[in-house]
Amino acid sequence: MRKALFIFFLFLSVAGYSSQKEDQIRILKLYPYLVQPPLVEPALPVDFVLGERDDDPYFSQGYFWGTQGSLHDYFESPSALKGCLIRSQVATSVKQVGFDRFSNDHTVSDLTAAGFTEIKVSRGKWGIFPSRELVAKGPKGRKYYQLWVGLNTKEGTALCYQFLYPEYLSEPTQHQKQIWDNFVRKTDLLSMEDLLIARAAQIDREPSEKLALFDPSLFKVEKRKLDQKFFIRLESEALKGKKMEVIELRELPLLNPYTPGKPCVEIVARVDGKDPEEKTIRSSYHVVDHFSFDKTMLCLRRFTENDSYLIFQ
Repeated sequence: MRKALFIFFLFLSVAGYSSQKEDQIRILKLYPYLVQPPLVEPALPVDFVLGERDDDPYFSQGYFWGTQGSLHDYFESPSALKGCLIRSQVATSVKQVGFDRFSNDHTVSDLTAAGFTEIKVSRGKWGIFPSRELVAKGPKGRKYYQLWVGLNTKEGTALCYQFLYPEYLSEPTQHQKQIWDNFVRKTDLLSMEDLLIARAAQIDREPSEKLALFDPSLFKVEKRKLDQKFFIRLESEALKGKKMEVIELRELPLLNPYTPGKPCVEIVARVDGKDPEEKTIRSSYHVVDHFSFDKTMLCLRRFTENDSYLIFQ
């Protein structure tokens, strides 16, 4: 009995320690709602924090990092910024297409055609995460600093970082530039201990619906441009003979933790049975001119429709 109690309290101590350590891992605090942030120790000043706004609770406009004063100024008006910030978001036009390759690796000529000069592209790495830094002078003589970091995912997801500094300057001060340089070149992987804790936290964040009937891969979702109506097609053999009732359907912001950089719909549904249970499915969708119909959909009884969606099951 004594031994069992000892093991129980030891487990509680370890769990509490892991939870406490998780709260101290900076990258997790800088990226709420992002399922797979790069597991790195960001080389940022100690007073750089995540900026939060009531009008953007899910960070659909990106994650802004800086001092409290600079964040306040920028959120009041970008032209009021006197310090510097780093903005991070899921890249929508750049993909990681290989271990150390990006889809924009050969686009310098496009920048030149757009009037950019003094273009410099640098390769780098944050541990196992490849990166590309772009520094260029814009058509009006202002310096631009941007960084892409690949997350090594099957989808080729990359994060984009932009360096923001006062609009009245054509280039950042030496102190401001040093902050950016340190971030780009000195950010590195977490320690092994923190990696294990952060990975466990990542798993906790991942959606649990990848099971049984509610695997999102069993759903094909389209959104019609004309009336913004959704078409949900169930492609699961396990659901044959059962009825799924959609209770609620809503769109999530583009920068969401489930389908980063892709449009996402959240469906709360119930399947009939002995013990009907509500489940939440989150799935990416395609915007189309017309819904995709085929010869397997000739049975009208399998369709359910209302103002928001059409479902085939």
